Amino acid sequence: MRMRFNKFRSIISEISWIAARREALVLSAFDALEFRYPPLAEALLEQVGNKRRAAHWLCAPQRACGGKSPCDLLADNDQDSVWDLMEGLGMPEVPSPPSGPRLAY
Repeated sequence: MRMRFNKFRSIISEISWIAARREALVLSAFDALEFRYPPLAEALLEQVGNKRRAAHWLCAPQRACGGKSPCDLLADNDQDSVWDLMEGLGMPEVPSPPSGPRLAY
């Protein structure tokens, strides 16, 4: 009986570690967005209110994109689709994407 208890403690410990690591990765996705696409990051932050919510939206699968997340779209250099998704958040004040050439780093 004691062995099962320890096994559950081990599982709980691993799940907690994985959850903390996942949260750190999600937040790092928003940091990458701020670095690579500052106007997009700023507009998203204005729409959702804080960095944590913006980061989670950025990493969440979206039905409108066939289950891809905005992060997936950006990995495919599809910034326009992310702007389109933001317009679909139901908040009319989403700014237009900047015009002119888009720079990729």
